Amino acid sequence: EIEPDWGRIAPFLERAMARVPSSLEAGAKKLFCGPESFTPDLGPVVGEAPELRNYYVAAGMNSIGILTGGGVGRVLAHNIVHGHADVDMTAMLPARFQPHQATPAYRGARVVESLGKVYKCHYPHRPTATARRIRRSPLHAQLAARGAYFRDVSGWEGADWFAGAGRTPDLGELRWGRHPEWFGLWAAEHTACREGVALFDMSFMSKFHVQGRAAGP
Repeated sequence: EIEPDWGRIAPFLERAMARVPSSLEAGAKKLFCGPESFTPDLGPVVGEAPELRNYYVAAGMNSIGILTGGGVGRVLAHNIVHGHADVDMTAMLPARFQPHQATPAYRGARVVESLGKVYKCHYPHRPTATARRIRRSPLHAQLAARGAYFRDVSGWEGADWFAGAGRTPDLGELRWGRHPEWFGLWAAEHTACREGVALFDMSFMSKFHVQGRAAGP
């Protein structure tokens, strides 16, 4: 626990009490100030640890643990009792993080951005700006020359869409809705895939090395 700064919190506390006048009668009994946990993708870390069988994790609540605690507890309890979850936990599993995302350098760079995004609009195409360009595929330079817009895919620089050779990709205004400003470029790529031939850089996908006498069909 960190020594609380009453002077800093006082204006916010006064506004809160003015909104709920009955809280003035109770007063403030304790101001807790302590460290908080934030994950690289602002998702919680819930599920069985990949390194240790039957060791379950419920952490990284990104400052909304009280709000999500009930649901996280129910899902984790079902997982422990039945051996599997009854909802899709892909975006919450601890195994989604790569080793380099656990380094102090990576976490130190990304946590500042993660904290700032908690209460911002979570637009579907909002990019991450920190701790980038860590993993690049052998085709990165060629994709960049074609005007690739890269996004963070498990630590890799993955080409999401292309502005065209020699052009700088512009994400445009972040907004809600079905079609972002660059949808036309994306649609042209899909058409080219269906009517012609396409080459996909899948470097960001997981690779499994399976060996042994029973490994084959």
